[in-house]
Amino acid sequence: MIIPGRLRALVVDDNTYARAICTVGLNKLGVGDVEEAENGGEAILKLMRTPFNFMLMDWYMPDINGAGVMQVLRDARFGAPQNTPVILMTAYPSRENIDRARALGVNEVLPKPFTTEQLGLAVQRVLPPAEGLDDSVFL
Repeated sequence: MIIPGRLRALVVDDNTYARAICTVGLNKLGVGDVEEAENGGEAILKLMRTPFNFMLMDWYMPDINGAGVMQVLRDARFGAPQNTPVILMTAYPSRENIDRARALGVNEVLPKPFTTEQLGLAVQRVLPPAEGLDDSVFL
């Protein structure tokens, strides 16, 4: 189980409903602090101001898409924690998209639509055991 209140997550999606579904799912998993961003530019600003334990991000967004966010996030000149784990959520999990996302530093790919259980498994895979996960909840 994820220990409530200990983890901070950033949910990035241009779709208000998708952000709400993710936030509710993360809350059900025990993530006590979830912030939302409606586009890549807003996500970058939030990442510059405060650290997150992980980020859940859409690939296709106006303004700055997921690829653009990853290029900034993984760049040493950026200044935010470059090792922030990223779970990419996409309705288009083509081999090309997955390969590009992985090359840019995405840690996990979660095809849409997904269940809370699938979300929990993805979170479990990107966080080190010391982050407060109990494997039994996801089995």
